[in-house]
Amino acid sequence: MKNRHILTFAAALAAAPALAQGLHESIGVDGKYVREVIVQDKVFTLPKRLGFTVESSPLACWEEGVPTPFTPKASQMPVVTPFASRAVRGSRGYLGLGLGSWLDGNLSAGYRFVQSPKTTAGACLQFNTTSLHRPRISVQAADVRRRLADGRLGLYASHIFDGKGTVDAAADYRLAGWNYYGYAAMSGLWADGLRSAGEDAFKAPTQTLHEANARIGWRGERDFRGFSYDAALGVRHFGYRALYLQDAGASGLSRFKGDRETALYLDAGLRKRWRGGSELGLGLRGDMLLYADRPDTDSGSRGHDDYGMLTLTPYYRFSRGLLNMRLGVDVDLAFAAGRSGDRYSVFHMAPDVRLDWRKGGVGLFLNVLGGSELQTLASQHALDYYAMPLLADTRPVYSPLDASAGANFGPFAGFSAGVAFRYRISRRMPTGGWYMAMLNYGSLAMPGMSLPDGCDPADVRYGSSPEGIDMHGLSLAMHAGYRLGSILELEAEGTYQPQDGEKGYFNGYDRPRWTASVAATVKPVEKLSLSLEYEYRGVRRIYTQAGRVGSAAVPGGIPVIKDSGDGPMPSLRLPDLTLLGFRAGWQFTPKVGVFVQGANLLDRRDDVLPFAPMQGISVVGGVNLLF
Repeated sequence: MKNRHILTFAAALAAAPALAQGLHESIGVDGKYVREVIVQDKVFTLPKRLGFTVESSPLACWEEGVPTPFTPKASQMPVVTPFASRAVRGSRGYLGLGLGSWLDGNLSAGYRFVQSPKTTAGACLQFNTTSLHRPRISVQAADVRRRLADGRLGLYASHIFDGKGTVDAAADYRLAGWNYYGYAAMSGLWADGLRSAGEDAFKAPTQTLHEANARIGWRGERDFRGFSYDAALGVRHFGYRALYLQDAGASGLSRFKGDRETALYLDAGLRKRWRGGSELGLGLRGDMLLYADRPDTDSGSRGHDDYGMLTLTPYYRFSRGLLNMRLGVDVDLAFAAGRSGDRYSVFHMAPDVRLDWRKGGVGLFLNVLGGSELQTLASQHALDYYAMPLLADTRPVYSPLDASAGANFGPFAGFSAGVAFRYRISRRMPTGGWYMAMLNYGSLAMPGMSLPDGCDPADVRYGSSPEGIDMHGLSLAMHAGYRLGSILELEAEGTYQPQDGEKGYFNGYDRPRWTASVAATVKPVEKLSLSLEYEYRGVRRIYTQAGRVGSAAVPGGIPVIKDSGDGPMPSLRLPDLTLLGFRAGWQFTPKVGVFVQGANLLDRRDDVLPFAPMQGISVVGGVNLLF
């Protein structure tokens, strides 16, 4: 199963090995491909560009963990990412340390205790922090600083059994704490904000997140009859300490227990391959989501039930010469997903068809995919670091069609290019990105919002509605690059994705119509590396839902929500993001290097999402060591 990586927002994306709730879009291609490098030092918070090349998950740090140079992004909000995808042989350990303005700090470390041709075992650590950015959103919050500390410790081991297969196991624990620095008591109803006992200073509410993962898997080798199989069992616990909601009567915020989620999963596959290039296979994915009892804040009843989903993917694959073909179907069986009275139907089907052809420097591909994407606390947090610590609904997103077609060219004398067209239909796509706005305004429409006729300005849902959006839209992407050995590398990407409420291609909560990036890396001498990157996200608008004026609650306490099919939805125009970053690195020896980087050099303070402003110019310096 494949993750769709879309909005990496506002402070941190902690990618967990147990996350596999995608639309089954991973593409198997025989041949060479360029892996996406996810750096270990720091990942910035801009929503991620949607790619159209062969997609693959980065290797976890316990497989290939090394500190890698990172391309400077423009928003300096460090996050935890214990992942890298380049290996350096001959070094058991690595250490990367960076520190800069706003007290932005990051630490990456790892060591392989056992390293042999058959057995590997080790540990890795990633820690990121920031504490000096003062956004000054309101008079009440003039002294509030953005504070974040996020760390993860992981252990891993694997062993190869000759002629049989490989067993691997991993476990990690993450502890994160931050404040909702965008809460500034903007509404006059709650101007007192939060104050500590006996103090007059304004205090932003704080959050603590606990995440624990464990996995064990087996990858069997193909036997003499052409059969092979793999299987993995895993568990992930993901829990918030607190949930804050507006309480007009108390002139502040009421605090409840945050949602806590335990996910159990099974991944397995069985394949039979013939010498002629044909393969018949069956993939199986089972997920069970368990939630701690949490009283519903409105009715006192449980917010949502435990639920599960089983996905079967039978397929036929044929590879010969220049052609790769896979014909399959995803069959999803869901149990108790969604709210009582509005369950996700038990049975869903979607195509899983993939074709690619390559000759010389020209490649063509066509994918007709789809499937169900689980909605979990973890996936919600991956889209928005400051997401509401509560699930409004556990109903999965169903995409009956997610089709893409395109061509890649090159490399020809260092030049490469590509173009892709994509069209997706999705049902009940959740809205989000509004939590800090809701902390400020409750259910009142915030200034600047566009409210269509009939929407109740006192009943804005701010992304907490279980209705979601039925979306359909297209995406056009282009890419070009040039590489001159190890001396020069140029890359440019751009996408066009028309957006208008339910008409659009989901590319993050901010839904930009245009995205573009241009990056250049030059090495004038062997030890010196200089990088410059420009990034743009334009015509951004975030959507949500609202009740109708004069509407009443239906039995069960669920409010009448303005459905996407009823017309335009409440929305807010966000400023375009125009960002510039720079990095310089000097490698004293193959194992010792230093770097300095500047981010957001244009000193933009725009909101990435409502009430989540970027820091100004940031400069960070550090050292990378291999040992």
